[in-house]
Amino acid sequence: MPPLTCELPHRRRLRHCIIGLPEDAQLAIDRLHLLRYAERFEWTHALDLLPNGIVLDGRPGEVLRYLHREIRSNPSANE
Repeated sequence: MPPLTCELPHRRRLRHCIIGLPEDAQLAIDRLHLLRYAERFEWTHALDLLPNGIVLDGRPGEVLRYLHREIRSNPSANE
């Protein structure tokens, strides 16, 4: 019997990052919610950006918000 797996066939991972002031990041998340793209609760809590702790252009007061999604791929498009 093959091992159980959590991978779904024909799906790929898509990751979204929003970097900016906390109020701007929340505004972007709220807009994506209104467009029915992503629920607000799917995003991480705000993560502080440390000046040299991550390779992103973090500026004082900015935060990082992250969303991970699975997207369906078209298997016939790869043939």
